[in-house]
Amino acid sequence: MTQNKQPPQPTQPEQNPRQARSRTRSIVQDDVPYEAISRRTPDRIARATELAKVCARIADDNRAKDIVILDLRPATAIVDLFVIATANSRRQSHAIASEIDSEMKKRGEHKLGMEGSEEGRWTLIDYGDFVVHIFSPTDRSYYSLDEIWGDAAKVEWRDPSRPAEPSRPSAAPAPADPNPDDDEPASSE
Repeated sequence: MTQNKQPPQPTQPEQNPRQARSRTRSIVQDDVPYEAISRRTPDRIARATELAKVCARIADDNRAKDIVILDLRPATAIVDLFVIATANSRRQSHAIASEIDSEMKKRGEHKLGMEGSEEGRWTLIDYGDFVVHIFSPTDRSYYSLDEIWGDAAKVEWRDPSRPAEPSRPSAAPAPADPNPDDDEPASSE
Protein backbone atom coordinates (compact mmCIF):
# COMPACT_ATOMS: atom_id res chain seq x y z
CA MET A 1 0.00 0.00 0.00
CA THR A 2 1.52 3.32 -1.09
CA GLN A 3 0.76 6.54 0.59
CA ASN A 4 0.56 9.77 -1.33
CA LYS A 5 3.07 11.88 0.45
CA GLN A 6 2.87 15.58 -0.14
CA PRO A 7 6.20 17.25 -0.74
CA PRO A 8 7.18 19.39 2.20
CA GLN A 9 5.85 22.95 1.91
CA PRO A 10 8.49 25.63 2.07
CA THR A 11 8.25 27.58 5.25
CA GLN A 12 8.49 31.31 5.42
CA PRO A 13 11.69 32.44 7.07
CA GLU A 14 11.08 34.42 10.20
CA GLN A 15 11.20 38.10 9.46
CA ASN A 16 12.87 40.63 11.56
CA PRO A 17 9.96 42.82 12.84
CA ARG A 18 11.93 45.97 11.99
CA GLN A 19 12.31 44.85 8.35
CA ALA A 20 8.62 43.97 8.09
CA ARG A 21 7.60 47.42 9.37
CA SER A 22 9.91 49.24 6.95
CA ARG A 23 8.45 47.38 3.97
CA THR A 24 4.92 48.32 4.84
CA ARG A 25 5.69 51.89 5.79
CA SER A 26 6.34 53.28 2.33
CA ILE A 27 5.14 51.97 -0.99
CA VAL A 28 7.84 52.52 -3.57
CA GLN A 29 5.71 51.92 -6.64
CA ASP A 30 2.00 52.35 -7.23
CA ASP A 31 -0.04 49.84 -9.18
CA VAL A 32 0.43 51.05 -12.73
CA PRO A 33 -1.32 49.75 -15.83
CA TYR A 34 1.38 48.22 -18.01
CA GLU A 35 0.56 49.69 -21.36
CA ALA A 36 2.70 52.09 -23.27
CA ILE A 37 1.44 55.60 -23.79
CA SER A 38 2.03 57.08 -27.18
CA ARG A 39 4.20 60.17 -27.02
CA ARG A 40 1.99 61.56 -29.78
CA THR A 41 -1.07 61.81 -27.55
CA PRO A 42 -1.97 65.49 -27.90
CA ASP A 43 -2.88 66.22 -24.29
CA ARG A 44 -0.10 64.16 -22.72
CA ILE A 45 2.50 66.93 -22.50
CA ALA A 46 -0.07 69.49 -21.40
CA ARG A 47 -1.18 67.18 -18.58
CA ALA A 48 2.42 66.41 -17.58
CA THR A 49 3.25 70.13 -17.52
CA GLU A 50 0.20 70.95 -15.40
CA LEU A 51 0.98 68.15 -12.93
CA ALA A 52 4.64 69.24 -12.73
CA LYS A 53 3.43 72.77 -11.90
CA VAL A 54 1.20 71.34 -9.16
CA CYS A 55 4.24 69.55 -7.71
CA ALA A 56 6.26 72.77 -7.79
CA ARG A 57 3.47 74.66 -6.01
CA ILE A 58 3.24 71.94 -3.34
CA ALA A 59 7.00 72.24 -2.78
CA ASP A 60 6.61 76.02 -2.56
CA ASP A 61 3.73 75.71 -0.08
CA ASN A 62 6.03 73.55 2.05
CA ARG A 63 8.78 76.22 1.95
CA ALA A 64 11.14 74.52 -0.48
CA LYS A 65 13.74 76.79 -2.06
CA ASP A 66 15.05 77.32 -5.60
CA ILE A 67 12.19 75.51 -7.31
CA VAL A 68 12.54 75.05 -11.07
CA ILE A 69 10.83 73.04 -13.77
CA LEU A 70 13.08 72.11 -16.68
CA ASP A 71 11.66 71.15 -20.09
CA LEU A 72 13.92 68.30 -21.23
CA ARG A 73 12.01 67.30 -24.40
CA PRO A 74 14.64 68.71 -26.80
CA ALA A 75 17.47 67.05 -24.84
CA THR A 76 16.25 63.50 -24.12
CA ALA A 77 13.51 61.06 -25.04
CA ILE A 78 13.53 59.49 -21.58
CA VAL A 79 11.61 62.16 -19.65
CA ASP A 80 9.87 65.40 -20.54
CA LEU A 81 10.14 67.50 -17.38
CA PHE A 82 12.19 67.72 -14.18
CA VAL A 83 10.83 69.44 -11.10
CA ILE A 84 13.78 70.35 -8.87
CA ALA A 85 13.48 71.79 -5.35
CA THR A 86 15.64 72.18 -2.26
CA ALA A 87 14.46 71.19 1.23
CA ASN A 88 16.38 72.29 4.31
CA SER A 89 15.77 69.15 6.37
CA ARG A 90 14.96 65.47 6.07
CA ARG A 91 11.58 66.11 7.67
CA GLN A 92 10.76 68.87 5.17
CA SER A 93 11.85 66.67 2.25
CA HIS A 94 9.69 63.82 3.47
CA ALA A 95 6.68 66.13 3.96
CA ILE A 96 7.02 67.53 0.44
CA ALA A 97 7.37 64.06 -1.11
CA SER A 98 4.40 62.70 0.85
CA GLU A 99 2.16 65.60 -0.06
CA ILE A 100 3.12 65.40 -3.74
CA ASP A 101 2.46 61.66 -3.76
CA SER A 102 -0.91 62.12 -2.08
CA GLU A 103 -2.01 64.89 -4.47
CA MET A 104 -0.91 62.98 -7.56
CA LYS A 105 -2.90 59.93 -6.42
CA LYS A 106 -5.97 62.16 -6.03
CA ARG A 107 -5.45 63.31 -9.61
CA GLY A 108 -5.08 59.75 -10.91
CA GLU A 109 -1.34 59.96 -11.58
CA HIS A 110 0.61 56.93 -10.39
CA LYS A 111 4.28 57.03 -9.53
CA LEU A 112 6.55 54.55 -11.22
CA GLY A 113 8.97 54.70 -8.32
CA MET A 114 10.24 56.68 -5.36
CA GLU A 115 13.81 56.63 -4.11
CA GLY A 116 15.65 58.26 -1.22
CA SER A 117 12.68 59.42 0.83
CA GLU A 118 14.01 57.83 4.02
CA GLU A 119 17.38 59.58 3.89
CA GLY A 120 15.98 62.92 2.73
CA ARG A 121 19.15 63.95 0.91
CA TRP A 122 17.80 63.36 -2.60
CA THR A 123 14.26 62.15 -3.00
CA LEU A 124 13.29 61.20 -6.54
CA ILE A 125 9.67 60.55 -7.52
CA ASP A 126 9.22 59.22 -11.07
CA TYR A 127 5.87 59.81 -12.76
CA GLY A 128 7.03 58.77 -16.22
CA ASP A 129 6.60 62.00 -18.16
CA PHE A 130 8.01 64.07 -15.31
CA VAL A 131 10.34 63.41 -12.40
CA VAL A 132 10.39 65.29 -9.11
CA HIS A 133 13.76 65.79 -7.39
CA ILE A 134 13.85 67.08 -3.81
CA PHE A 135 17.40 67.77 -2.68
CA SER A 136 19.16 68.78 0.49
CA PRO A 137 21.17 71.96 -0.16
CA THR A 138 24.48 70.03 -0.12
CA ASP A 139 23.31 67.33 -2.52
CA ARG A 140 21.70 69.82 -4.88
CA SER A 141 25.00 71.61 -5.16
CA TYR A 142 26.93 68.35 -5.54
CA TYR A 143 24.75 66.76 -8.23
CA SER A 144 23.94 70.12 -9.89
CA LEU A 145 21.16 68.90 -12.18
CA ASP A 146 20.47 72.55 -12.98
CA GLU A 147 23.92 72.79 -14.58
CA ILE A 148 23.90 69.36 -16.23
CA TRP A 149 20.63 70.20 -17.96
CA GLY A 150 21.49 73.92 -18.14
CA ASP A 151 20.39 74.29 -21.76
CA ALA A 152 16.85 73.16 -20.93
CA ALA A 153 14.16 75.80 -20.98
CA LYS A 154 12.61 76.69 -17.65
CA VAL A 155 8.85 76.37 -17.33
CA GLU A 156 7.06 79.10 -15.38
CA TRP A 157 5.14 77.39 -12.61
CA ARG A 158 3.96 80.23 -10.41
CA ASP A 159 0.25 80.94 -10.62
CA PRO A 160 -0.09 84.56 -11.86
CA SER A 161 -3.42 84.97 -10.04
CA ARG A 162 -1.83 83.95 -6.74
CA PRO A 163 -0.06 86.80 -4.95
CA ALA A 164 3.63 86.23 -4.40
CA GLU A 165 4.55 85.57 -0.80
CA PRO A 166 6.44 88.54 0.60
CA SER A 167 10.04 87.83 1.40
CA ARG A 168 10.60 87.07 5.03
CA PRO A 169 12.43 89.88 6.79
CA SER A 170 15.74 88.98 8.34
CA ALA A 171 16.62 90.00 11.86
CA ALA A 172 16.80 93.77 12.10
CA PRO A 173 20.30 95.12 12.66
CA ALA A 174 21.02 96.58 16.06
CA PRO A 175 20.70 100.37 16.18
CA ALA A 176 23.96 102.22 15.81
CA ASP A 177 25.54 103.48 19.01
CA PRO A 178 25.19 107.29 19.06
CA ASN A 179 28.41 107.67 21.07
CA PRO A 180 30.77 104.93 19.86
CA ASP A 181 33.80 106.36 21.73
CA ASP A 182 32.07 106.62 25.12
CA ASP A 183 32.24 103.79 27.59
CA GLU A 184 29.11 105.00 29.31
CA PRO A 185 25.64 104.76 27.81
CA ALA A 186 24.19 107.94 26.38
CA SER A 187 22.07 109.83 28.84
CA SER A 188 18.73 111.29 27.97
CA GLU A 189 18.81 114.84 29.25
